[in-house]
Amino acid sequence: MKQKVSQISPDKLYASLLKRKNEQEQQARLKSPIVTANKQGCDFSSNRNSGGTSKIEAKKSRPASGKDFKDVSSVLLKKTHARQNSKLIETKENSQNLSTSALSLLLKIKQDKCENKQSQIQQPKDLYNQQTIQKKYQKLMEMTKQQQQLILKPKLFKGPRSISNPDISTMQLQIAKAHGQSAAGMLYNGQTKTNQDIYKLIQRFCNRENDWYIQVSDGHGTNGHQVAQFLREVLPQFVEQGVVNLTTCYERDKQINLVLKNCFLQTSDELMDSGIDITYSGATTVIVLSFDNVLYCANIGDSRAIIGRFDNKLSVIELSKDHKPDCFLEQARILQRGGRVQAYSDEDGNPIGPARVWKQDEDVPGLAMSRSFGDYVASQVGVICEPEIFKHSLLPCDKFIVVASDGIWEFLSNEQVVETVYEYYKRDDSQGACQKLVQLAREAWQREDEVIDDITIVIAFIK
Repeated sequence: MKQKVSQISPDKLYASLLKRKNEQEQQARLKSPIVTANKQGCDFSSNRNSGGTSKIEAKKSRPASGKDFKDVSSVLLKKTHARQNSKLIETKENSQNLSTSALSLLLKIKQDKCENKQSQIQQPKDLYNQQTIQKKYQKLMEMTKQQQQLILKPKLFKGPRSISNPDISTMQLQIAKAHGQSAAGMLYNGQTKTNQDIYKLIQRFCNRENDWYIQVSDGHGTNGHQVAQFLREVLPQFVEQGVVNLTTCYERDKQINLVLKNCFLQTSDELMDSGIDITYSGATTVIVLSFDNVLYCANIGDSRAIIGRFDNKLSVIELSKDHKPDCFLEQARILQRGGRVQAYSDEDGNPIGPARVWKQDEDVPGLAMSRSFGDYVASQVGVICEPEIFKHSLLPCDKFIVVASDGIWEFLSNEQVVETVYEYYKRDDSQGACQKLVQLAREAWQREDEVIDDITIVIAFIK
């Protein structure tokens, strides 16, 4: 009598596969708490010859490519990816390996199932339709993808992405509004002094919609206010002429350092010929150029520019560096040029106040910064007007720019300034932020010193 061959339907095969998945998970947790499968699934073993027990094999790290999947038991658990442009994407090669390995796995399960029930009867090679197995495989893959999506990290930026780098935002970030304020200081006798600080704001710089020019100059010496006023009128013109000639962004990035340095040197030459007595007078200057998503900052002296950033918490990004005579490179240049760096001293020789620049054999000029416009005597012993230039590419977490003279920075830290401005940024009140910081700076000067320095600040909100 001819024996009847039992056949297993695809549905039963799929059900048995899921049942084994649960059994394998339980065995993995009980037998080996260290060697566990991926949270999205479990490893299937193709070895059924040891009394029906299953061997769970788990890899410690993600394979480098689909070719490393020699054990088909890990195919449905650890999808192989390639890292490209900071984004995980499935490769064509991996998809092919997954498909081939999964089909082999299902066929192996079918074969083992049949061999257990009828060990002496050979199964027909075409028992299962290839198309049916493919459908079951697709369902398994969909389940795996759904589980993986639960643990994917959220994207960093919202909005349009760059084609070449999907995780870099292409949204336009620029200065939306800006406001400036300047207040005169106070002398020892309580009399209001001549304000030697000055600022300049130019919207639509170089006739470009989103470009801005910000400048803060802090004069010192008898004619410091005249020097600052001269810089306010002349320096922006030279910068505009230099930038307009750079027709492309590539040229701008490549040549902006040279252009800005030449502009500062040209302005210095014009100042020498202006008729203003700059023997012991001069001014520090910091400028910020905003070209859409990019900022360029050029600075000489101790005025300062910073960015307030909020990325889960407030932080400070410095756009400029103060030029003090006791900075190592600055001091080395001054000493090489025949100057000396020393603070004022009391009767006992103890230093008082900041380090200053002096001639080697005379107690002049006593300048408290190592770079400035003007200051003819100081320029003979290493004080220069060559700016340091920094470039910054804006990010969505960059919220505002603060550019101010040392009247702000003398007693207020960067962190205090950023915390104060951020409260007004949330209200979209740049004018209120300027007024508040000027008030805080004046109060700090009154507590810490007998005089009040001139205070000038520009705040620009980024949107």
